[in-house]
Amino acid sequence: MLKSLRFFLLLLTGLSLWAAQPAAASHLQGGDLTYAALGNNRYRVTLHIYRDCSGILPSPFTLECRNGGCNTAATVTAPFVQVGAAIAGRQYCATLTGICGGTVTNSEAYTYSVDVTLPPAAHWVLSTSQSARPSTTNLAAPGDFYLEATLNSLVPVGGTTGVAIANNSSVASALPVSYIPWNRLSNVSNNAFDADGDSLVYTQESPLEACGTAAAYAPYPQPGGLVVISTSPLCIFQTPTISNYSAAVPVYVAYDTTGTCPLKTGTPLFHFNASNGSIQLQPARYIPSASAVGDNKYAAVVKITEFRRINGSYVQVGTTRRELYFVVYDCGTNTLPRLGPAVTIQTGTGSGSQNVVQPFGRIIPVLAGEPVSVLVTASDANAAQTLTLSLDYNAAPGTTLQNLGGGQARLTFTPPLSLPTGLYRVAVTAEDNACPLKGLDSQVLTFRVTGTALATRTSTALAVAAFPNPFTDQVQFQLATPGVQALTICDYLGRTVATVRSQADGTVRWQPAPGLPAGLYLARTAGSTQTVRLLHNAAQ
Repeated sequence: MLKSLRFFLLLLTGLSLWAAQPAAASHLQGGDLTYAALGNNRYRVTLHIYRDCSGILPSPFTLECRNGGCNTAATVTAPFVQVGAAIAGRQYCATLTGICGGTVTNSEAYTYSVDVTLPPAAHWVLSTSQSARPSTTNLAAPGDFYLEATLNSLVPVGGTTGVAIANNSSVASALPVSYIPWNRLSNVSNNAFDADGDSLVYTQESPLEACGTAAAYAPYPQPGGLVVISTSPLCIFQTPTISNYSAAVPVYVAYDTTGTCPLKTGTPLFHFNASNGSIQLQPARYIPSASAVGDNKYAAVVKITEFRRINGSYVQVGTTRRELYFVVYDCGTNTLPRLGPAVTIQTGTGSGSQNVVQPFGRIIPVLAGEPVSVLVTASDANAAQTLTLSLDYNAAPGTTLQNLGGGQARLTFTPPLSLPTGLYRVAVTAEDNACPLKGLDSQVLTFRVTGTALATRTSTALAVAAFPNPFTDQVQFQLATPGVQALTICDYLGRTVATVRSQADGTVRWQPAPGLPAGLYLARTAGSTQTVRLLHNAAQ
């Protein structure tokens, strides 16, 4: 149905040249802030920033933390420290050189981190900003580039002044900079993983220039109305009225059409999936011009809100905001690869194994500690091209992927025993070897994890407190029942790292072997009747 609108959209493309933004020296294009609890009210805040590699290098970033609203001064500030070297984006073909210039330039990823102490508060706002937002088509003017995350570490509980909690933010599994070909239907993932098993809600938001200050949107090139497709027979296409770009429609796109002649109606082909943050879009304009002009760049934001079930009610415990940049380019005759539409799931081993074929989007059940194998297939109309499947920047632990050739890959997911019960999503990306830019397609697999060691399996399961927790050198705890008992200590992937025995009175002391990595560990008695989570800090 979109083919009938091609001439109409190309005409609008020519009429919309007036919307191009002036060139600017700014360079940042996408990023996010995340945080991880270290114990004792300490948090490690991580900044991911992506820049146009043809622009200037990033200036130093400073973390600001406030808990009294946007009009209050930051009570905690700290300079970010760069972690490792910058990493070039991988969507350009490997044989191409000189990719920092021209009409479409590559991006570079920078990672920074800093540790801060944040006393329990109902609403911490963590932010950083820089006057380096590039010109884009959809924003009226390039204001400051501002990233933000929130942490609610003092949650309301009836009859108390609030209960302090530790929280880890969600971590996204895909790059925020996406090169999208015009006149091609593209799928982009924004899937995230939450180590605490909190429920995640995805929403579309406007980019921010400061705390509580949204960037202004530019006029949309085509305001909507009636277009006569043909007079004999009469056929009219009705487009929606869109005065400005918005959070819901941040890119100039083609239309989905419904109905039949004499009247067809259209809706913007920008679809957002609130369950996993995925976006499907088809850009309808490309203007050959220098990258700095911003004709083909669009800023968008996906906000991920975490909810935790506390005393039978869901309470908001944090948010992260991913600022995305869609860079539209002309892919010529290249078609994009496509994942699915079905996957083959293998469970069990030997004579007890089973193969089940089901749609790509259907939930896959899996028990903690037990692997499930998923055969994923991609296809491409360009027969001479080679397809590669990857997990991109997947953050879900226990996930691996093996390319089998011929557009097939085997994804294996073994949920760690320490993973809370719930839904976990893994984004799979198929890419071709087109040049200069590879064509991509991203889809999300959803797993329902049950039977985890941290879940309450029976009414007799007991959670045991440890101290100090987090710990560095050693940790001790008291089991709920006396007697000499064996405990198995596993890492977050469910691998046994130690076996210890309690004293006759039920006390336990564990001193990890030198060199044991920092992270989350789980100690459990036989039958998992008693469990304790242990957070091991690296030695200073």
